[in-house]
Amino acid sequence: MAVLSKKDFILQEEDLYFQKFLSKEGKEYGLRFGQPKDAKNISMIFKEVYNNEYLTPLVYDLDLLRRELSDKSNFWFVGESIDDNEIAGTGLIKKNRYIAHASKAVTRKKFQGLGVTSKIGAAGIITVTKMPQFKDCLRLNIEVRGPQVRAQKLIKNSGAIPFGLIPAYYNYGDKRAFKTENNTPFPPKREEAAFLYSLIFNGLWKKREKKIYILDNEDFIFFHDYVKFHNRKMNQDVLSLERGKKDKGYELYGVSKEYHDGIVSLYGSIKEKSLNNLIKTYNKWRIILWRIPTTQNGVHSMALALEKGFNMVGYDVGFNKMNSTLHDSVILAYYPNGGSQVFEVNYLEENKPLFNKVREIFFSRVN
Repeated sequence: MAVLSKKDFILQEEDLYFQKFLSKEGKEYGLRFGQPKDAKNISMIFKEVYNNEYLTPLVYDLDLLRRELSDKSNFWFVGESIDDNEIAGTGLIKKNRYIAHASKAVTRKKFQGLGVTSKIGAAGIITVTKMPQFKDCLRLNIEVRGPQVRAQKLIKNSGAIPFGLIPAYYNYGDKRAFKTENNTPFPPKREEAAFLYSLIFNGLWKKREKKIYILDNEDFIFFHDYVKFHNRKMNQDVLSLERGKKDKGYELYGVSKEYHDGIVSLYGSIKEKSLNNLIKTYNKWRIILWRIPTTQNGVHSMALALEKGFNMVGYDVGFNKMNSTLHDSVILAYYPNGGSQVFEVNYLEENKPLFNKVREIFFSRVN
């Protein structure tokens, strides 16, 4: 991967492109911000690569896509040939409070393997670290398709670290006619595992709580230690292994739903009665993901989660914000309908322990 240096990334209003580069074949390309007028060409790329089965149908609705391209919290990047202005690929970085999220990186088939996608990705990451709009951003999250080793390598070279692997996280299918109503998510179609990566900026460590409480359980310990191995700044942490009691502590939680993904996300500490109601309410959804803060109170929810059939899939550094302090979160997954048996994953050597642990939890044990 050719990495763009920060000193080379200079936004110049008089120049359409904020970065120019040569492909492996010597052709010159320019990177610029996406505009509403690009909607038709961007949609065409998604149709070419994914047919009509991309994760979100908005990329096929030109009106919605134009609005997305106009949204000031969205930073779309377009790589195009300077000679004929043909768009080769695109990507998106979206900011939500102190967390940025990279997604929708896609390259036309005829340009794949020429280094175009890597340049778009590198420029996007540099944008996050350079632009004033991202000065309060503490981390950049990225999901990577389980089978794609090249994408994992690209993200690794950017400085991001892996912190989770979720079976059946992605769900590809034709969602254009799907309506979000009646608590009914889009059904399972073509499911695929995903690695979770995060690029952590220095500001996060200054606000992060170093006293960590997790359940005294081999899976919790593994995920904590795995992420710590990739984050030297966690060496200053004070880790406390606790037993936890499902009927202790207080609850404070939030819920969000992604109808097209079929995923319900829980955040915080939850007591048994509430959790039973949540599981019953969302029993038709594909996955319930629960992020539990690594606090003394959170340990009780960790014990409850295991009893109810949740399993560990990740350890998220500095995700949970309480007042002005950031706490880590453990990530657990529950599959109301038994979960997908599809676990086609290719991995970099450093991701092998993560793959082996998740495979052991979901496909070797009798839970």
